[in-house]
Amino acid sequence: MKQLVALISACALFLITQGMIIGGEPIALLELRVGKDRIAGRIAAHDDQKCWLLTREGRLASFNTDDVTDFHELEPRFRPLSSLDLRDQLQKDFGRNFEVKTTQHYVVVATRSTADRYATLFEGLYRQFHAYFSTRGFRMTDPEFPLIAVVQPDQQAFVDYCVAEGIRPQPGLVGCYLPNSNRVVLYDRGSSADVDGTIIHEATHQVAFNTGVHSRIGQSPHWLVEGLATLFEAEGVRKLGTKGDIQERLNPERFHWFQEYRQERRPAKSLEAFLREDGLFKKAPLDAYSQAWALSFYLAETRPVEFAKYLKSVATRNPLESYPADARIKDFRDAFGRDLEIIENGMLRFFSRFGE
Repeated sequence: MKQLVALISACALFLITQGMIIGGEPIALLELRVGKDRIAGRIAAHDDQKCWLLTREGRLASFNTDDVTDFHELEPRFRPLSSLDLRDQLQKDFGRNFEVKTTQHYVVVATRSTADRYATLFEGLYRQFHAYFSTRGFRMTDPEFPLIAVVQPDQQAFVDYCVAEGIRPQPGLVGCYLPNSNRVVLYDRGSSADVDGTIIHEATHQVAFNTGVHSRIGQSPHWLVEGLATLFEAEGVRKLGTKGDIQERLNPERFHWFQEYRQERRPAKSLEAFLREDGLFKKAPLDAYSQAWALSFYLAETRPVEFAKYLKSVATRNPLESYPADARIKDFRDAFGRDLEIIENGMLRFFSRFGE
């Protein structure tokens, strides 16, 4: 639809990789008719074929521009919903069996007996995440939208909610980050939730994708996204930051799995293959997750400044461009050095010193 593309080009000369408007242009709130649906929001990114639109609550919708049959401007400037507006909307959506609590960065939906505890948990994680990156010189952006967390009362309600959002969770999963809705959803399992690594993992995804650490639209290597989330599963990373003995920041589960993988079945000189594409996550997911953690932990501990700059360089790529294998390797080498074998051997020596 050429008219729409022309309008977008005129009013949206920006990239949204960090939740920021770049270029200083006011961005309008538009309503688009896509097929039978009407969607209101602002254009986050676009080219001649595809468009990404952010709603006022932070949902991300993508569609082909040719599928847009009508559009008009609702307001001259887009404004996200406030925490109070979201609170009222979510209270209406979920009903009186749920309570909606707001904090500085979160709007948390949970049963009345658990809402305060989860609101404290999520806000605490945000502060820990922010402190960790601040000490490494990484300038995080403030979230454009309030971060929404939904805590269902039981496993079946959690599964039903995920299915309604278009995702069928794997058996045993207790929580997940939903990229399109930008929500974390989980189910209450009592006091164990305070220390559950899965909840921390998924909440880390949400914070990272909303503070400029990752781009919601652009492509990011899977090892980098998952490596960061597994890094924060460790209580020592969240609470100690750069203080204390390095072993206090190890993620025990990922560490022991990587040690076994390193000694028994990891192919020699396989770092480049791991960086080039995400195939290991499909072939042997536990090996892949453990190596993603190991590489992220090694770089964060030994090359923290370079690691922060590398994260920023990936997050600020043009989200409309593909991220082929050669570009991934180039970006990694630009950050950490051209000789991948030296980096790989350094990582393996680093972990061999810890023993089993």
